[in-house]
Amino acid sequence: MTFTLTNYRDETRYSIGVDLGGTDIKAGLVSSAGDISCRVVLPTDVETGGPKLVAARIAEAVRQVLLKAETASIDLTSKESDSRGEITSPLQTDDNVHEIGVGLGAPGLIIAETGVVHFSPNFPGWSDIPLVAYVNAELAKLHPTKYAAQTDIHKKYKPILRGMDNDVNAMTLGELHHGAGVGYRSLVALTLGTGVGGGVVIDGEVYHGSQNTAGELGHTIVEPNGRICGCGNRGCLEAYAGAKNIVQRIEEKIENGRRSSLADAIEDGIALTPRVIAQAAEAGDALAIEIFAETGAYIGIALTSIAHILNPQIAIIGGGIAEAGEKLLFEPIRKELSKRAMDIPARMKIVKAHLGNDAGIVGAAMLAMAGEES
Repeated sequence: MTFTLTNYRDETRYSIGVDLGGTDIKAGLVSSAGDISCRVVLPTDVETGGPKLVAARIAEAVRQVLLKAETASIDLTSKESDSRGEITSPLQTDDNVHEIGVGLGAPGLIIAETGVVHFSPNFPGWSDIPLVAYVNAELAKLHPTKYAAQTDIHKKYKPILRGMDNDVNAMTLGELHHGAGVGYRSLVALTLGTGVGGGVVIDGEVYHGSQNTAGELGHTIVEPNGRICGCGNRGCLEAYAGAKNIVQRIEEKIENGRRSSLADAIEDGIALTPRVIAQAAEAGDALAIEIFAETGAYIGIALTSIAHILNPQIAIIGGGIAEAGEKLLFEPIRKELSKRAMDIPARMKIVKAHLGNDAGIVGAAMLAMAGEES
């Protein structure tokens, strides 16, 4: 699938972006300008059923988005000018129903071309699940009669899942078209959360690699024979910059006798998180400052390798840990890159992601719009 979007000349286009997580399904109506409205959040309910139930939950989220759009009197009809300047509706079917594209970002190893979830750590037991087919089967049930007693929205719009990709690739796509990546053709993105995810854009398109595994930037080795990563290897970036790993590192230092205000927090039964550690650092706690400086250095080491291999224009860093901000995290990252990289690769900009938690929904919607053009 091509991810480069055409510039449309006339009215705003809409699609629905869905961000699938192990806990929640987040969906929203997204315009071609990247604006989100009609948001819906539903529990995934993965523990109560298999992939077909999750597909049904995704379809229900889409249904609720459409109902909110109807209530808000939003016209979802897609219009553009043809070569003669006449207004056409390319997504209008013969029975006067307008197809609405849906895009889906899902965690795990996703085979985007076939719509299959090969593996996902968030969904135990899932193996080679044809999720796009399952979702489209559920979306087909919405049209045209199932909810006709409630509203005629399902007689007007027919939602179709047009694209699915890894959730971090979706985030990357969102930042590329409507976030920190606007105006760039070559970039990498990192999400710093429970784990460390990554995405790569080359010549304006998300790069998947020969077997759909490109972008596993969190498993760049930053410390040979270092800490054990969840993937089973040693010394991965994720083993140092993932949320639980940051907490473990500071707890180990405190256990080894390092003084910190966080020792009192531990004794009081307060669970440490990267946010709690960042707050301590902002209050002047030397150990907390040191942990974030080390974390930034490890990210800088990983980005040095990435800069030398790919030479991207910009690295976009998002996720909850990025909220530590410029002084605690981004300055150490840039300092390490400057120290280690050759002069031209070292020119890569390092910035915070702009879209925050909305990146996944926006990027998923861009998948749908790209699917309409393919």
